[in-house]
Amino acid sequence: MKALLIEDDIQLHKAVRTFLEIKKFNVQSSMDGEEAILLVDNNKYEIYIIDVNIPHINGLEVVKYIRQKDVNTPIIMITASLEIENFLTAFKNGCNEYIKKPFHLQELGVRIDNLLGVNKEETIKISKNIHYNVEFDELYYDEKQIILRKKEKRLLKILIKNINHVVKIDTIYDYVWENEIKEKYPIRQLVSELRNKFGSYKNQIKTEIGIGYKLEI
Repeated sequence: MKALLIEDDIQLHKAVRTFLEIKKFNVQSSMDGEEAILLVDNNKYEIYIIDVNIPHINGLEVVKYIRQKDVNTPIIMITASLEIENFLTAFKNGCNEYIKKPFHLQELGVRIDNLLGVNKEETIKISKNIHYNVEFDELYYDEKQIILRKKEKRLLKILIKNINHVVKIDTIYDYVWENEIKEKYPIRQLVSELRNKFGSYKNQIKTEIGIGYKLEI
């Protein structure tokens, strides 16, 4: 698997890179946002690990740029502080997880494994009665398959890939409609139809007003 590490602290950069290599990642790395953008343009990764405060283009903007091209690959942000503005911006821009300096490398490893583990699970248990088959993109209620239309299936898939994190409205439109012309079809109507497929568990699809939606499990 291939990882992109963006960190300008030399010692931490070396430590994290070595740790990732021990975990059998093929690591590419950079110490500034401008170079990182070039790497993103020319490579495909299984995970991104990005410091917030890096030279030239900050990490928050790098995450935003990545999500314009890639809505699925997990992103972990490294931060020296938990300033609420940076925290909110990081998640709005599309990061999946964060870790505060200083941290143990084992803690980073757990977060990586948890994020990548979502995609390795054959089945994700959404609730007591509902589960999702990752390999076939199928939803089941009490072991009976729930038939989903194409756009419902794609909406569920992007929510599944970002479990417990808000997916922005624009990101959902780009993913669900792919390269189609976005017809005048209210996204809230699509969300409502998917919620109805969840029966008594429909409230697990949460609305973040003016921002997007998330699936909580």
